[in-house]
This record gives sequence, C-alpha cells and structure tokens, in this order.
Amino acid sequence: MRGMRNLFFYGFLCLLLALTVTLHRKLERLSGPAAIPADPQRIVSLAPSVTETFYALGLGARVAGVTQFCAWPPDVAAKPRVAGFSDVNFEAVLRLRPDLVALPDDKFANKTQLERMGLPVLALDTRTLSGLMKSIRVVGAATGRGREADAVLDNFRSSIRAARERAEGKARPRVLFSIMHSYQGTGYITEINAVGRDGFYNELIEIAGGVNVYRGNLPFPRLSRESVIFLNPDVIIDVIFAEENLDAVRRDWESLATVGAIRNGRLHLLTDGADTVSGPRSYQTLSRLSRAFHPPAADARSAR
Repeated sequence: MRGMRNLFFYGFLCLLLALTVTLHRKLERLSGPAAIPADPQRIVSLAPSVTETFYALGLGARVAGVTQFCAWPPDVAAKPRVAGFSDVNFEAVLRLRPDLVALPDDKFANKTQLERMGLPVLALDTRTLSGLMKSIRVVGAATGRGREADAVLDNFRSSIRAARERAEGKARPRVLFSIMHSYQGTGYITEINAVGRDGFYNELIEIAGGVNVYRGNLPFPRLSRESVIFLNPDVIIDVIFAEENLDAVRRDWESLATVGAIRNGRLHLLTDGADTVSGPRSYQTLSRLSRAFHPPAADARSAR
C-alpha cells in the first residue's frame, strides 16, 4: 500500500514538473521576441541601407515606414517618416501596424524596445561588405525573395571579380577617402571627414586595389589641412551630394597643390547617392573606385 502511495506521489511530481516546463515555455514564447512572418506585408525600415535592400528585392510596395534619411528610390519620398538616425518614434511605428521591423544590428536599444512592444524585428549588419551581402541573403530568405537576392549578389560578385582583375599586378595607390564634409567654397580646405581602416568603405578601397592612407584607429577621423598634406595621398576620393557647387569643391581641394593627388589630377568627386549608402547599389561604388585607382589610360600605357 505504501509502495502504491509512493508511486502515485512520484507520478504526480513528474506530471507537475512536465506542466511547469510546458507553462514556462509558453510564457517564454509570449514574452520573447515575436516570430518573423514568412511573408511580411507591412515593413518598417529603420536605415537607408535596409530600405534600399527591400526595394532592390522588389518589396518597395510593402515598405510602410522609413527614416528621414531614406532617399532612394525616388518614390520612397511618399513613405511615412518614423525615425531619424538613432531616434525612433515608437508610437508612429505602432500606428503603421507593421508585421516586420528591420534595422541595423548595432541599434541594440531600439531593437530591445521594439521587441518589448511585441513587434517582429530583423537585425541586419551593413557595416561591412561581407555583412551587407549576408544581410541581402537574410532578407531574401525571410521574405521569400531568394532569387532576387541572388541577382543582387551577382552584381557584387561580378564587380569584386572585375576590380581584383583590374588591380592584379599593379601598384596600389595610397588613397584618402573623404566623405560628407562641409564645403565652404572659399577656395581653401580646412578639415575633412575621412574613412578609417575599420568598415565598409575601407573594404572597397582594398578590393579595388588601393591602400587607405589613414592608418589610425578611428573609424571616421576628422583630418586637418596639415594632416592631409602630411599624408600626401596618391588619390583623393570625395563623396559629396550632387547639389553641391562642384567647381567650388574642386577649387577648395586645389588649394592643396603640393599633395600628390592634386598635383597629378587624381581627385575624384563621387556624387551618386549610391556612394553614400552601404546598400545594394554599392557594387557601383566599387566599380568607380576601381577605375579611379587603375584608370583605362593606365591600362593602355602598360599594354604598350
């Protein structure tokens, strides 16, 4: 009789334990991040690179909200703006009733808050070229657009292969890559924002057959006029908005007449919006860098 009671007691304990584990798992699912739907219909994108990726995969019509800095393609201008660079209007996001929110994977606080609100969140790495290419694959897989993602990635693979072939066996120029600095139009460069050795643009420089002239540890160093003269790059790349007065920008740079890149006419102004975003159009930037570092004229001379 005692053995029966013990058996019943142990059986009850096992049942109670099983129920406890099941309940805990259900609570975890309820309180944890919402599952990403197989076919999202209302997408909020919280970075220009992410927005461009959705459009490149044919999902532009499903994008319900974007940031203030999302500018391509042109019809993105009609989309509701729900965020700045890091600040997100969470109430505005909720009003859009998204079934997917996509954002850069370094926006940890935003990701956590959105998940607490019960929204499915897809975090993507666009800070490196390998990260960007992986993100395009991830978005394609998450949205049923794997074929479209492969087509975008083929553009990158072709550009990478062509850039490496063009640079093979040639001297690697020392490159100063300036991005989005202020233009005074005074005919005088005072300081610039440069690209460091850690990140997306540095990878493009190396693949295109160049060497970043800045060797410090800052991701986006601010360099003085004297620093540019001291570094003395062979090539200068300046990424700017097309709306700038390009003649005035050139006059500013030409004040650095002793710098090799200026002396030898190797200043290149990149004005395409694709050059300002690490996104699905960046293979075009890589091609432009490849031609700037190893121009066709140089190819012709070396072939003689």
